[in-house]
Amino acid sequence: MSNFEDYDLTRGAGTRSRANRTPNRVNNGAPRRRPDSQYSQGQMNYDYDMSLDDEMDMYNYDLQGEAMDQRMPRQGVSRQGAARSAGARTGAPRQGQPRRSSQPVRHSASHPGTRSSSSRSGRGGSSRPSSAGASRRPSSSKKGNTSRKNKKKKTRRTVIVVEVVILLVLALVFFLWNKISKIDTGITYEKETNDLDEATVELLSNYTTIALFGVDNRSTGNTDSGNSDTIMIAAINNDTKEVKLVSVQRDTYLKVEDDKYRKCNYAYGHSGPDGACNMLNANLDISVDGFVAVDFWTLATIVDDLGGLELEITQKMINTDNPDTHQNALAGYIAEVENVLNYHPDEEDGWKKSDCYFDSPGTYKLNGAQVVGYCRNRYAVDNDYGRAANQRMVVNMIVEKAKKADLVTLNKITDHVFEKMSTNLSKTQLISMATAVKDYEIVGSSGFPFDLTTGTFGSKGSLVVPCTLSTNVVKLHEYLYDQQDYTVTESVQAISDKVSSDTGTSEGSATVNQTPDSSQ
Repeated sequence: MSNFEDYDLTRGAGTRSRANRTPNRVNNGAPRRRPDSQYSQGQMNYDYDMSLDDEMDMYNYDLQGEAMDQRMPRQGVSRQGAARSAGARTGAPRQGQPRRSSQPVRHSASHPGTRSSSSRSGRGGSSRPSSAGASRRPSSSKKGNTSRKNKKKKTRRTVIVVEVVILLVLALVFFLWNKISKIDTGITYEKETNDLDEATVELLSNYTTIALFGVDNRSTGNTDSGNSDTIMIAAINNDTKEVKLVSVQRDTYLKVEDDKYRKCNYAYGHSGPDGACNMLNANLDISVDGFVAVDFWTLATIVDDLGGLELEITQKMINTDNPDTHQNALAGYIAEVENVLNYHPDEEDGWKKSDCYFDSPGTYKLNGAQVVGYCRNRYAVDNDYGRAANQRMVVNMIVEKAKKADLVTLNKITDHVFEKMSTNLSKTQLISMATAVKDYEIVGSSGFPFDLTTGTFGSKGSLVVPCTLSTNVVKLHEYLYDQQDYTVTESVQAISDKVSSDTGTSEGSATVNQTPDSSQ
């Protein structure tokens, strides 16, 4: 019996009842065909005594069509073989018995008239073992094995990638540790701060505040003493890695220790970096976390390793003489640095005249010694605060050039200068900062005091005077830490009053108002 017997092939038709079925096998199972098919009331009344070939012809069903393609492999499958191989779905027949034709037929949802391959048994009265179809379709166990193998391969690949990353990180840490071990980190710094309120303490904890000192010690690698020719404060936002620089003019009149008031660069020369950091804490209401100190040689070597810096030489620099020596000021500073560093050992005094003098204004690529001399020149550049502006510009140029430098250049710098630096920062802190160096960005720089006046004040000498210290400290906290409406501590207010009393200045005495550098 054809398996189509149980289903009305028309749309919306249900199954036919067994009582209305007409036997379609006579003469030992040979199919018998009725005269024709009829259509009535829009439905097809199918005569079930058709042969399988007539059924196929009537429906014009192509076994190689889309429906069969989705269910059977294409290669090596004939029309007859395709129908047989799919028969494995209906289950394997009993040994020696034909497949039961009354078993329900599976239909494709998109093709309700799809012929079940099990109807082939109606033609010859025999069935094909299910293994014929099984040999052409992968079993679920094979799929499971393949899936497990793929997962194992992916796991192995993941493990290998993780191992490689760990090895690279360890190699980088070892490399940095080896380099940083050359830095003198044995210097202690016992921090002393003013009585800051809780809100300020919490705010400052979100920043890492580093003091940078450029020491004029006229030697190489000795940063334990000497006046700090350069004093800078770097405030690093721990979340954004944004950095703001403020250079404190070295001639600024401040409290340097106990009840002593002098130019602030005195603190480093008299008490070392420890005393210089606490001097900044006491006068500015800040909390310096650590310091880095370098000398002439270090700065010159860094510049040379980076290939020099392009700086502008103005006509005023060419024309202005040092009032003490009556020689060109810039030339004198460059010659002094080259002499101290023995920059040209083949020359009698270690310096060259061609490095010191410039015939016309313009932009020149300067070597390390020339850059140090440029940073030290305080003539023709608005005295001390103009020199500090040039120093900030040079530091910014060095940082930007170092961020773009290749590993060979950076390695050369670390080999040359790390052992000449002094810091109280731990090796762990230095490694953490070194690995994030590409993320740091200098977003602003300025000079301190913001509002000032200059002059010679008797025996105190030539000074930079903040007008007043308390109002300048309020502006400093707003600029470095985005702290609005800051109120200075009683300690800073007392220092401010003393500075005003000693110099006879007030807030209205300011003759210079510094603003953040235009390049930032």
